[in-house]
Amino acid sequence: MYQRAFIVLFCGFLLTSCEFFKKKEFTPTIAIDTIVDYNSVDVFPLFPSCDSIPSQEKQKICSQIKLSEHIYASLSDYQIVTSEIINDTILVKINIDKTGKTSLTDLQSSEFIKSQIPKLDSLISRGINSLPLLKPAIKRGIPVTTEFTLPIVVKN
Repeated sequence: MYQRAFIVLFCGFLLTSCEFFKKKEFTPTIAIDTIVDYNSVDVFPLFPSCDSIPSQEKQKICSQIKLSEHIYASLSDYQIVTSEIINDTILVKINIDKTGKTSLTDLQSSEFIKSQIPKLDSLISRGINSLPLLKPAIKRGIPVTTEFTLPIVVKN
């Protein structure tokens, strides 16, 4: 009886021990870059007329200039009259979503500007809402939502 049990266990050991002598193949691990910088993008949001420029830095400058020109042009449509001399800066936070639609997120101006030009916030908001559809920012090949601050100098 013990002899049969010993033979069965020995045969079972032989059958399973083959796995111990088999050469194991190690597959190399692929390193994936998991560190994502959320404060920068690979491609800045672009105006449609700026995407033909070959340099990304020049594309960014072109888009900033076109954005400023559009906002200034929308403000020049209105007759703004003040009682005092103004030389101040307004900080406009603009959000460009992953479809390229722009929206005003925040507008920071001094109390002096608010008292002299009370409707300036709504005028700037109209100018931003009338922007054409932009090409969204790109991060790792994926369109992403971005937000940036545009300074607007107010002088008369």
